[in-house]
Amino acid sequence: MSTSLPHFILAGLFKDALVITEDRFEQQEPAKKPRQFTNKTSNEESAPPPIPKKWFLGDNKRNVVILLKDEAAVHINDEWLGTLSKLLAACRLNLADVAIVNLKPGITFTLLQEQLQPQHVLMFDVKAEEIGLPFSIPSYQVQKYGGTTFMIAPAVTLSADKTSDAIKAEKRNLWERLKVIFNV
Repeated sequence: MSTSLPHFILAGLFKDALVITEDRFEQQEPAKKPRQFTNKTSNEESAPPPIPKKWFLGDNKRNVVILLKDEAAVHINDEWLGTLSKLLAACRLNLADVAIVNLKPGITFTLLQEQLQPQHVLMFDVKAEEIGLPFSIPSYQVQKYGGTTFMIAPAVTLSADKTSDAIKAEKRNLWERLKVIFNV
């Protein structure tokens, strides 16, 4: 006996079942994730601006800026840092008290004032004009300008070399000026 049910009854019985009637398949791309809409404004979603990378070495606790030119180093080379650390210790300072800045294009006295508020700026092989000061200073002369004390010295004074009489004389001149600046 063959019994046949009407098509609408069969469709009703298997409404949740998948029946494939052809041998050929068309592969569909996966459904795209629907875009979510929120009530947030774009300001709320944006991340905070990145903090600028620290462009000086030290913590600048005593507002002393040491400005130098060393193209081979990020801040200062190890030899100069060793000599500078000894000089700072003799002046009752340490690396946390100063900001060591390796002169790069764009560093001006205005930028130093805004970000570091220096009371003293010691410049090694950096001329006053290079940071936008309206005057020039001879080596070892202490100059005040805009509430800041400036002094320029040759970079050779940071050298660890103590054999040459000329270098010893330069270091002696530097030490005499540092004693005046820092009341040592």
